[in-house]
Amino acid sequence: MDKLLYGFTGLLRCRIIHGNHGEPYLERYHLFRLPGGGGAYIHRFLTSDPDRGLHDHPWDKAIGMVLAGGYTEERLDDNKVIKRSLGPGAINRITGTDFHRVVLPHQREAWTFFAHNKKHKDWGFLTKIGSSEEKFVPHESVNSEGSHENWWINAARGHNSAREPLLPRQE
Repeated sequence: MDKLLYGFTGLLRCRIIHGNHGEPYLERYHLFRLPGGGGAYIHRFLTSDPDRGLHDHPWDKAIGMVLAGGYTEERLDDNKVIKRSLGPGAINRITGTDFHRVVLPHQREAWTFFAHNKKHKDWGFLTKIGSSEEKFVPHESVNSEGSHENWWINAARGHNSAREPLLPRQE
């Protein structure tokens, strides 16, 4: 499945999202726009979400489905971080009020289908400011890349981008 997804996404517009030290951790491939301003993508997680704290999203509704690989989601639920594993075929519903983080097994990738409705708020991270207290920090103050509305219009196709080579599947 990884080879099929890698080949297919080579034809799609690609945005590479970087981590804390400039390393690529997510490749986002544009599939199509949804009525009302949302979008649908294929995500290729190369590594875990950077450890900037749990983050929310700017959309009030989103859905993901694991296509290949898998990950552990850390999600805030009643002031506790709950971990759950998601493998191929698993569905993940995310609202704009959910704070979460994607954690990959070492040397593994995860491919997901991801769709969301239009942006309705800013987003950011919950960062620790003490042993038991957290503070919301807007994403612009943590991530210099910022949000890029309509990024896919001029983005390179996957096969012309600086995307990472396909990792061999480890069983």
